[in-house]
Amino acid sequence: MTEPIVSVEDVKFSYPAGVSALKGVSLEIKKGEKVAILGPNGSGKSTLILLIAGLLNPTKGQIKVFGQQTTSKEFPKLRSRIGLVFQDPDDQLFTPTVREDVEYGPKNLGLPAKVISERCDHILEDIGISHLKDRPPHRLSFGEKKKVSLATALILRPELLILDEPTANLDLLSRRALIDLLNELNAEGTTIVISTHDVEALPELADRVIVVSHGSLLGRGEMHEVLQDVALLESAGLELPSIARLFTKLKNLGLVDEVPITYEEALTLLQKELK
Repeated sequence: MTEPIVSVEDVKFSYPAGVSALKGVSLEIKKGEKVAILGPNGSGKSTLILLIAGLLNPTKGQIKVFGQQTTSKEFPKLRSRIGLVFQDPDDQLFTPTVREDVEYGPKNLGLPAKVISERCDHILEDIGISHLKDRPPHRLSFGEKKKVSLATALILRPELLILDEPTANLDLLSRRALIDLLNELNAEGTTIVISTHDVEALPELADRVIVVSHGSLLGRGEMHEVLQDVALLESAGLELPSIARLFTKLKNLGLVDEVPITYEEALTLLQKELK
């Protein structure tokens, strides 16, 4: 049996002030999966992904990524295989220009200058921000900063990409482009882990969902299964996506037999019903 890329075993974490952020969470993520850690603000999901990335150490329990404990002396050697995109891009961008920020990671790893330059040009073009390469990051819009912070992670060609609230505060076009890019990366083999409370974007962001609230794991399952579980979502302080809420009411009125999750599913169902 293939070892999971991420293994979290009974992990607890408390901040120095004594605030308990995680209360014994266990989960596994396999190679090639697209997994969302879903929960409201303050649920512990951001803490969990920082632990998986090795930026925090568990108070109790253990986390293995690529088979290596995140607390081991060997773990820093694996960082180039992990891409992390923070919720606030200002936590990630710090050099005078966009290009310098994007090239910082591979320069730190000692990659050849030509390789770094070619990778940078390629990733800036892929994300659609080549025109920003000489701009200072602090002069960009929030959405532009988000794209740059994603580029700083993708230039390393990570096998595991971790994103904290990637769709937060993005306009519709930027959100659409981000979702499409993440799905392309996943189709190419990148394992993606997303921390989010955005149930509207979730159907396109993940195949499997792990629900957390108040530092505890409340449930897990395939995306459709979780997003149709009203009791589970309500227990976590979340709602069904708007399409699912609408069709749940229609189903209760006896007007439809199914509850779609996505726009495409809803359109297909309506076409079938109208015939």
